[in-house]
Amino acid sequence: MARALYSERFEDCISPEPNSGCWLWDGGRSKGQRGYYRIDFNGRTMLVHRFAYERYRGPVPSGLIVCHHCDVRCCVNPDHLFLGEPVDNTADMIRKGRMPRGERRGHAKLTDEQAAAIKASPLSSRLIAAQYGVGSSTIRKLRRGKTWTHIHQQNR
Repeated sequence: MARALYSERFEDCISPEPNSGCWLWDGGRSKGQRGYYRIDFNGRTMLVHRFAYERYRGPVPSGLIVCHHCDVRCCVNPDHLFLGEPVDNTADMIRKGRMPRGERRGHAKLTDEQAAAIKASPLSSRLIAAQYGVGSSTIRKLRRGKTWTHIHQQNR
């Protein structure tokens, strides 16, 4: 009874978006980790898209997470949701170009332009590190293609 009542309330908070097919959740803005919406159900706080997956598709096996094909955090359309491991979700993010790289990362000390110049520079890693105010290991990793990999891909 309680689940059926809650399910009706849940569906009252969905607004279908005709262009994308997303079902947009508008039942409160309790944002949790990384901006995903949360709800409380039976004394348990859960992500709203996970609740939707369980409601329409069934239980989520242990070790798996619910991911979005559409990348819309408030979408609860079960056709836009899929199960995967965290590594699958990361691969999906990289494939779609949503992984912040280079200067788009919050803690980056270099710009993409600087990284390209460093890669091409004949100076020693130690001198370049002092010039840019970073560690020499940062410069070595950049030059070897361990970091700033998108700079290396652009220059091929």
